[in-house]
Amino acid sequence: MSQNISKISKTRFIKGINCPRFFPLFEIYKLGSKDATVSFTDDLSDLLTEENEFKKQSLFEDMFNETVDEFDEVSIEDLVNVSDPKLEVMMPYFKKMEALAATYAEHKFKAKVIADSDTRNQKRFETKVGEYTFYSFLDGFQETNKDYRVIESKATTTKKFKELTYTEDKVKYPFFERSPEGIYMTREALGLEITPKYFEKKDKLLNRLGDIGSYLYDLTYQRYVIEQSQSLDKPTKYFLAVLNHEYIFDGVYKNNEPDYLKDIDKENFLIALIDVTDLTESFLERFKMDVDEVIHRLDHMQIQPFPLCPRKGKHKCMFHEICYKDIPKKNSPFTYIGNHNGFKDETGEKHSTEDLIKMGYKYALDVPYEWLSREKNQIQYEVLHTKTPYIDKPRIKEILDKLKYPLYHLDFESFGSPLPRFKGEKAYDQSVFQFNLHIEHAPGVSDKDKDSYVYLATDHTDQRYALTKYLCELIKDDGLVIAWNDAFEKTRMKELAKFFPEFSEKLMRIVDNTFDLWYVFKGGHHKLYDKWGIEKKDGFNYYHEDLQGSFSIKKVLPIFVPNLSYSNLEVSNGNDAVVVYANFPLMKKDEFPRMRDALIEYCKQDTWAMVELLKALRLIV
Repeated sequence: MSQNISKISKTRFIKGINCPRFFPLFEIYKLGSKDATVSFTDDLSDLLTEENEFKKQSLFEDMFNETVDEFDEVSIEDLVNVSDPKLEVMMPYFKKMEALAATYAEHKFKAKVIADSDTRNQKRFETKVGEYTFYSFLDGFQETNKDYRVIESKATTTKKFKELTYTEDKVKYPFFERSPEGIYMTREALGLEITPKYFEKKDKLLNRLGDIGSYLYDLTYQRYVIEQSQSLDKPTKYFLAVLNHEYIFDGVYKNNEPDYLKDIDKENFLIALIDVTDLTESFLERFKMDVDEVIHRLDHMQIQPFPLCPRKGKHKCMFHEICYKDIPKKNSPFTYIGNHNGFKDETGEKHSTEDLIKMGYKYALDVPYEWLSREKNQIQYEVLHTKTPYIDKPRIKEILDKLKYPLYHLDFESFGSPLPRFKGEKAYDQSVFQFNLHIEHAPGVSDKDKDSYVYLATDHTDQRYALTKYLCELIKDDGLVIAWNDAFEKTRMKELAKFFPEFSEKLMRIVDNTFDLWYVFKGGHHKLYDKWGIEKKDGFNYYHEDLQGSFSIKKVLPIFVPNLSYSNLEVSNGNDAVVVYANFPLMKKDEFPRMRDALIEYCKQDTWAMVELLKALRLIV
């Protein structure tokens, strides 16, 4: 057995089953040397610290997964590389969510819940598995007269559970339904009619790498340790506590905080409980095989390379950089857009990007050209091969000629709180706290300062009405609104239109008249092209080696406007912006004006960058 890793937590177990190299690399990481033989401390301080940190990261990743469709590429890059300050400003919301989950369970089942956001104060179980001790730390633990209840809080919403369906004879059935007591359960657990397609869906669901499957796997680990410990004398039920995506905050506050608890008896309370006892039982058989595999890996430490772990997301290993160290940071096969769909060779056999790496194709140009069936990948290959940017000048000129001036370059900054803060909001709604608008009166005619207009909420009061009113006053009906990846701005304006009906007609006109500058570079067919008489076309309009498969504005800008940089800004990305806004009420008097101005300058740069990019494009077409 491993002399240095004798204690196994849920975090260590999951990381160890995801990556065959995790345990030997973890041993080196903790002990500082391959040859270290000292064992870890006898107390649980290491384990507890790891669990707390992993939990924080998991909560944030749940949040990221709930909002990913709402962000442009810049924001996604910021979220993937989330900083500790961003985690810290979100933690109070996560902690409150967990406290509400405990309160809701107590209200539902009329029994005290042992709960704490700090692993050190949670209910703990442990069991010996061979020479190793497995530990379980529970978000919530409850004892009633007839059973025990384990409650695992997840910073996700009911949406993915309610949308989980299966189809039998052209009839769609929900996988989860609400019980008379208001608890979500599987149709099987509720005793409802089930069909073969139900079991097919269930089998697919029991996948530790899946979205919902990963939550079930977490609870299955807890169930395994609890059952192996043989320390409970009554049946145990297992629940997920998640946010209800249908709950709408009505704007009622108590002690200056949203009063969610007044709705605790309503059908759509902020928290929802999902009974997954039957699913964790079904998962146990597979899980026990994973226990055997983890024990084997601990007993037979192997450091040699294995198939590559996921590059991003909740399953990304902490030793990712070690396993990927031989893969070039630039111009690897991962830069091919759509690489996650794989590549087909001459025989039609499909190869994943990881397969290509194992085959020795570490650079994008190593991949046989014949395997690049996607036109965009062929363009990328030619750009790398010739060291010459690709540009479809006629196409870009055709688009630029259709732009109707004045142009209103628009950028929003928003705060996506897990808990709704203002009237009409739901969990994870992106609440706009800032916009910047640069007006370009004619091609190239715009002053960086004089033609820049900003609205910034400098405290946490609800300023959406004033922000919306000012935005509608600034944007006339005489030109075109420009955004970068406009889905985000459009969605926010549609939400504001619902919140404030008096501005609805105006906002919807703005939405219908918003163009995405991103399309000028990446290609594709924007909705306005039909109105403008521009035909559909596949492939890029522009590609440069430095883009590395990304069309975020921070990738495009240095190519066209190298003197306009974010690196010298105190607020330089979306994470920074959220942290500054979140900390406004806590800032000292001398700090506040500096950070307010820094936030204004950041948002201003986003819109000015679009003005400069258009200017640069006109010079080359």
